[in-house]
Amino acid sequence: MSDSATIALQTTNLEVGYKKNNQNHVLFEPLSLALNQGELVCFMGSNGIGKTTLIKTLAGIQPPIAGKVTRNYSTAIVLTDKISGSLMTVRDLVTYGRYPHLNWWLKLNDEDRQLIENAIRKVHLESIADKQLSQLSDGQLQMAMIAKALAQDANILLLDEPTAHLDLNNRVEIMNLLRLLARETNKTILVATHELDLALQTADKIWLATQDKKIVTGIPEDLVLDGTFDTVFQLKGFDLKTGKISHAPYRKTLVQVEGSGPEYLWTKNALERNGYELEADAPTIIRILTLSDKINWELTHNNINTKFNSLAELLRALRN
Repeated sequence: MSDSATIALQTTNLEVGYKKNNQNHVLFEPLSLALNQGELVCFMGSNGIGKTTLIKTLAGIQPPIAGKVTRNYSTAIVLTDKISGSLMTVRDLVTYGRYPHLNWWLKLNDEDRQLIENAIRKVHLESIADKQLSQLSDGQLQMAMIAKALAQDANILLLDEPTAHLDLNNRVEIMNLLRLLARETNKTILVATHELDLALQTADKIWLATQDKKIVTGIPEDLVLDGTFDTVFQLKGFDLKTGKISHAPYRKTLVQVEGSGPEYLWTKNALERNGYELEADAPTIIRILTLSDKINWELTHNNINTKFNSLAELLRALRN
């Protein structure tokens, strides 16, 4: 994130919404927000609350009902609309990012070609640059759309649900890529997303749309600790402060676990998921033993020690 906090985009008493029956339907209270250069900001809220409408208004695609948007740098937008012309290649699609900069004859110069190749390289699409869009996975297609926006050479990138319908690996890859671009190229990136877990781990700031038509802003950790996320999403059975689903213990055996690192965390997860309550001075003890990258578990119960090679074996023994 940029230390100088140079404002790239800001809104002043902005009202966004739509017209219906000749009446304005305003989605949020007047918004005075700012995006700083070099920031990755995740815009979150429940379905249908108006995230796409605000993204389009910030990009200048949709006019505001009132107020104004000040863009201090060039802006590109990546939407989730289906692409026509699936016979074009990835390179063809990325090339379209240069069209706003071309003259009447639409002739590319050396600088245009260099920007196209740089965009393909930054998004790691070199190996599929000549593939047709119809041959791409959803994740590859989203990467190609991001490369197209990069080829446009805009300083502000606005993305609407870029990880929608993707598997975990592709979602992580895209969010990590956007964070890297913000840090290394000093671009300002706003992402409308439902990826709560990824947003908390990658975003410099969060814009959080509330049910009372406000947008609360802050760093992810503050919004978790002050309960704002819980209030907005009303999470059911998920403890945001620990990042885990809450499990109610239903077995009588109390267990203490001795260990550390990821082995401890996953052992604790397995026990709580199976209904065991962890207590520091419980008589049943599980020790995690790691030797030469091999993990074993030693169970002490009724003064008898038994070793296991897997958590599955350990859980079977506890149940018996």
